[in-house]
Order: sequence, then structure tokens, then C-alpha cells
Amino acid sequence: MKTLKTLLKFIKNNLSSSYRKITILFIFTLLLVIATPQTRQIIQAKAINGIEQRIKSQKMGIMENNFRNEYEEYFGRVINTEQFNPANIRITSSHNSGNASEIAQKIAIADRLAQTKSAVMWVVPEKEYLHLVLITSRGIITVRDLYEVPFDTINQTVIDFYQQINELETPFDLTLSQKLHQWIISPFEKEILEPEKIDNILFCLGEGVRLLPFGALHDGERFLVQKYNLSRIPAFDLINPEYKPLENPTVLAMGASNFTDNTPLPGVLIELQEVAQKIQQRSSQNQEEILFNQEFTLANMQQRLKERPFEIIHLATHADFKPGSPNNSYIQFWDKKLTLDKMYELPWQTPPDLLILSACNTAVGDNNSELGFTGIALQSGVKSALGSLWYVSDLGTLALITEFYEQLINQPEKNPTKVQALTKAQNLLLEGKVYFEDNRLITPEGEIYLPDNLKLKGKLDLSHPFYWSAFTLISSPW
Repeated sequence: MKTLKTLLKFIKNNLSSSYRKITILFIFTLLLVIATPQTRQIIQAKAINGIEQRIKSQKMGIMENNFRNEYEEYFGRVINTEQFNPANIRITSSHNSGNASEIAQKIAIADRLAQTKSAVMWVVPEKEYLHLVLITSRGIITVRDLYEVPFDTINQTVIDFYQQINELETPFDLTLSQKLHQWIISPFEKEILEPEKIDNILFCLGEGVRLLPFGALHDGERFLVQKYNLSRIPAFDLINPEYKPLENPTVLAMGASNFTDNTPLPGVLIELQEVAQKIQQRSSQNQEEILFNQEFTLANMQQRLKERPFEIIHLATHADFKPGSPNNSYIQFWDKKLTLDKMYELPWQTPPDLLILSACNTAVGDNNSELGFTGIALQSGVKSALGSLWYVSDLGTLALITEFYEQLINQPEKNPTKVQALTKAQNLLLEGKVYFEDNRLITPEGEIYLPDNLKLKGKLDLSHPFYWSAFTLISSPW
């Protein structure tokens, strides 16, 4: 077998493509003639498996292209995929977009740099079945089609689960959470995720499941966020898989607490102040800038972007993803709305590494609004985005965002990825280690006193999925 591998390697490196195929076919035929029956079965099985993997790889490429076409149609523009192929990520085969070997190599490179173990999972509800596809850095494609879960069934279950979490009932009923886990995670967990020690899952999602709060899925013992780092992507072909630690990042933090045609956000000022404080703890340099209320205008932001690059853009304001075309969805500034169709025109000197939208709201069950939310990083040109599937509340947002920055910025010895920082923050809320009591935010790092206008008395526990499962990382988890 070792001699055969050496021979095949020689053929691959020294013969042209046409002669290579003929020579390999001749050797394969010869082996079948002279081999023992047992060896012949092994050779045939490997050949069949290789053919099946090539077919799956071709289908994966088609699926990736379909996702790209869907986002191009929604945003009304052609997406240049060159931006998603950084110079320091070199791959050896790239005949087709979405090629399994190409995806596996990119995963392997990112995993090696970030010290993660990643898998990409496509969850695509079809009319008559649920289509699941998984690939890891090994390059093996695994497909599961669940005919007991047609589109209408999973779509309604996701909507019911979404609404159940927002009702904030305690104790939390795990029935839907466990059902969704059984459908989506269980088909791969024992066979692949656990044996390969996967700790990072990127979900590429079709219509009907794009707003599913994956962290709140439950296996009967633990929530999914307690086992994996979770992110959602528009398509693997549409993300930048490069990993670069955020060390002393420059941050433009902006927001407003009062609006003429939107509900007030009284906790925004302290949220911005806490962001600035976390950055200052990491560096004595002037790494952050705050624009609040009247200063939080679209013109002011555009001017700041022209003056210097920022690695993090933090927007503590309403971001509504609505049905219909992208110009219906918007981010609210003090003076006007920045609609989604205009976001790709923002004058970045260098595209930011992270865009944070801390007060999002998305129309669940509407395909266009869901495309807007999951495509926000793609449309704005940033590497990653952090947003909430629903409006959590000022206090819940303050708690999660404060702890996210602590984990991302002030844990330099760990060099966490963005999704690792989010997962750690979510788990601290889930475990009851971050909570409010008598107008104070209690965290493992200390206490933060709240302004008197919030008037919080007693204890506010944040362990319910409503407070932590809404937040999700979009596009690159690295």
C-alpha cells in the first residue's frame, strides 16, 4: 500500500492531466485483476466512496452558489468574492466555488491559527425534507436527509420556539429545544462532532431556520452553547476565514438614548461608557471614540471613517430588519436612518473586523428580513457582525455586551476568537454569574453601578435563554 501511494504521488507530480488519468485507470484495473477477493472489495469500496465524495462536492458547490445567488438577488448587486480570499490563506485546489477540498483547507488553516476545531453545517429546509450537510477539516462530506421533517414542520417549530423564548416563562420548557436538537445536531454528534472534538460550528442556513437561536437547543443535559461556539454564515464562500487576534483595537462607539420615532434606549450611555472603559483597561493610547445623541449622526460617522480606520464599529441603536426590499431595513442614527441597501457604500479606509449592533429586531418568518440580518456583514463589508435576533432589553444588552468586551479585549493570554468571547459571555449569564442587583451589574470582574434613571431594585437573573441566546455572531467566527 505504501508503494502504491508513492507511485500515485509520482504520477500526480510528473504526468500531465490527460496521461495521469489514463495511467491511474490502468493501475486501478490491473489491481482489480490481480488482487485477492478481499483486497478487491476494499479497492472497489474506496473507489465508490471517492466517487460519492466527488458527487457530494459538486452538489456542495451548487448549494454554495445558490446561497450566493439568493443574497445577490436580495441586495440587488453582484458580490465580489475576491474579498473573502485573504493573501495569507493559500489553498492548493480551487476549480469550483464551494469545492469541498477548498473549504476543508480553509477550515484547517483557520483552525491551526486560532487553535479551534471547526465544522461547517448547512441546514436547508426543503419542501418534503430537512437537508443537512456537514464538513470538517478532514474534507469528508456527510449528508443527512430527514423526510420526517418537511419545511412546514421545522418552519413552524422554529417560530414557536422563538416565541416561547420571548415569553420569558420559567421554568423554561425544553420540549421544543430538545426536538430541534434531535433534528439538527443529533444526526452528526456521536458520529462526527464528538469523535473529532469539534468545538466550533458555522451554520449556513436556508429559509425557515435563519433566525433559530442555536445556543438554546438542548440535548437533555446541556444547552448547545455550553458545548460549542456557534455562528451563522451567509455561505462559506462569502466569509473571510482569516484569523487575527484583536489586540488593542481601535473602536468607534456610537448610539442614542432618545429618538423621535423609536422607543427610548435609556441604557445606551452606560453601555458606551463601559465599552470605552474596557478598551482603556487594555491600552493607555487613545483607541476609542464615542459619539452620543446629537453627535451620533450619519455625517459624523462618515467623517470619522475617512479620518482613521477602526477595527470595531459599535452601534448602540435600533436596527430593524423588515420584510420587503433592503431599503425597508435600517439602522437608526440621531438624525436619519441608514437603510440596508446603502450600507455597502460606507467609506471604510480598511473594512472593520467587527460590527456590533446591540439593539436589533428582525421579523421572524419573513425570508427577506432574515436575509437582511444574516447578510449584514456581507452587505456592510465588515469581516464579522454581532447582533441580536430580537430586542433583548437595555439591561440584558448591557450585561452581555459588557462581558463580551471583557472576554474579547481583556483576556490577552487566551487570544480568544470573536465567537469564543461571545460564548464565554453567554455562559456567564446562563450560569448566573452575571446579573443585576439593586441598581448594580454584578460580574466576575466586579460591580458596575447603574445610573439612577434605570431604577432597578432587587435582583434580575439573566439565566433565561431570552437574555443570552438572542446574540449571535454573523459571518466569520474567527
